[in-house]
Amino acid sequence: MMKKIHLFTGMVLVFLLITTGVWAAAPDTTGPIKIGFMGNMSAPFSLSAKAAAAMAVDEINQAGGINGRQIKLIVEDTKGEIPKAVEIYKKLVMNDKVLAVFIGEKVEMGVAGMEIGAELFPEYPHIFFSTIGSGDDIWHRVRDNYKKYRFGFQTYYAISTNYLKILAPDNIDCFKNQIKIKKVAILYEDMEWTKPLRQGIPNVSPSLAAIYKEKGVNVVYETTTSLDQKMFNPIFEEIAKSGADFIDCAVGYIDQPAFVKQWAQSSARNIPVFIWGGLAGMPPIWKMTEGKVNGVMVGSSLVRVAITPKTIPFMDNLVKNYKVGPIFGSHTTYDTIYGFKKAIEKAGGTGSIDNLIKQLEQVEEVAVLGTIGWNAKYHYNLPPPKYVTPIVQWQDGEMKVIYPLKYKMTDYKAPKDLRK
Repeated sequence: MMKKIHLFTGMVLVFLLITTGVWAAAPDTTGPIKIGFMGNMSAPFSLSAKAAAAMAVDEINQAGGINGRQIKLIVEDTKGEIPKAVEIYKKLVMNDKVLAVFIGEKVEMGVAGMEIGAELFPEYPHIFFSTIGSGDDIWHRVRDNYKKYRFGFQTYYAISTNYLKILAPDNIDCFKNQIKIKKVAILYEDMEWTKPLRQGIPNVSPSLAAIYKEKGVNVVYETTTSLDQKMFNPIFEEIAKSGADFIDCAVGYIDQPAFVKQWAQSSARNIPVFIWGGLAGMPPIWKMTEGKVNGVMVGSSLVRVAITPKTIPFMDNLVKNYKVGPIFGSHTTYDTIYGFKKAIEKAGGTGSIDNLIKQLEQVEEVAVLGTIGWNAKYHYNLPPPKYVTPIVQWQDGEMKVIYPLKYKMTDYKAPKDLRK
């Protein structure tokens, strides 16, 4: 009788340990290494990132896999809906038993994934990567509660701290040296990622406007525009009256074709414009603006310049064999998978999730846009000059790199000269 009671008690204890997550399942160490990619499959950036993920997986598998194990890629469509994204994340981790989830979509999806991932992590150890979402919401969670969110990594160019402490000062020096700017007008889009640029970060960095002033450039105009704004002419007329000799546009999601067309037809059309990123840095913008983007400068990773030996082959292979062009997020997704591969190899396999996390915190790997890796403390992507987004200028139908000087293809030209 006592043996039966002890057996029953033991079974109950095992059940409680499993269901409460105290006794977590270890990652699978045999068979294929399963990873999940989720994104909005009606959005070009997610489609390009999905193709880049497939390309990385195909290349790795054809070369023998990771420690002899093949990678199995499972793709899911969030349809851009957060509740659906949460359910997909749970399916991938709980049912498909993936080792890693890659979210190739806006930061709100990444945050939702990270939150459900934190709930699942004790019982279902796994890694989470956000390969498109910008801003600070993801890495701040790692900073504020490392133990809870240590499984999460962000691989999208630069977070606000690096925008303000590295990119902005470097960009301003570029503009001062190449364009000789003295008075700047700053335009922000009303999104979370621009708040630190507008307000600064306490105890870290002043605002973008304050950095311009520190660099000896007078800020003569500053405004914020909503994402649904379509009429930009009044803003350009005010900028023209302000005396600005340069327009810095911290935008990436506004209606950029409309923005560019209206700039080119306004009284500010001869004032140089720099756009931080987005559609203005993609080849289709030339036809969409009927060439009016001529002279615009933009941060773009889509220019054919060999930042590393991987850059051009990545672009060509994606177009030829996967039938999509490289869009923002495709490079970071591809590079992340290779960084993930190297970390698994350094960890000696997938048996210990915390050992894998430690290796991800230390890994550096040659990537499409420089060197892929993550900050060991906060898990955001290594900033420039490790990972590079060139400044290009549209010149007669082509994007030409003007900065960094290491990759420079041509000299800056004034918009009015390009229109001649």
